[in-house]
Amino acid sequence: MLITGNKDLNHSIIYQKSIDIFKLSRSVASYVTDDKDVISMYNSGERVDNYADNLIMNALKLVPKVVETETQESPSKKLRYAKSLRFFIDRLYQDCLHLEGSRIHGKDFVRMLRKELKSLRKIHRLYVNSLL
Repeated sequence: MLITGNKDLNHSIIYQKSIDIFKLSRSVASYVTDDKDVISMYNSGERVDNYADNLIMNALKLVPKVVETETQESPSKKLRYAKSLRFFIDRLYQDCLHLEGSRIHGKDFVRMLRKELKSLRKIHRLYVNSLL
């Protein structure tokens, strides 16, 4: 069953988009922190590094939540899990706003990530509506 479940995930638009969001978040965080790794960002006292670390960690949490939602067999649980994804999307959006409000280079990349998050919100809305 794992093989068929994995194929279903690969065809899931919301799953693919969440993977893309994670990759883009990692790239943005790497760019604005001058290629620091996650541990260095976490240990840093700089506000930008902390915002970038939050961005990566929240993006990392999004992907397993999508997988957890997709693998639910009960329709009511699947709907409840799907609705809870919005919380993680909104947290990522807030992290982007915090980064944009800071003095960073690469605000254009953060804006691009925000645009992708808006697209993910639309996909999420359609996904939840399809489960109703």
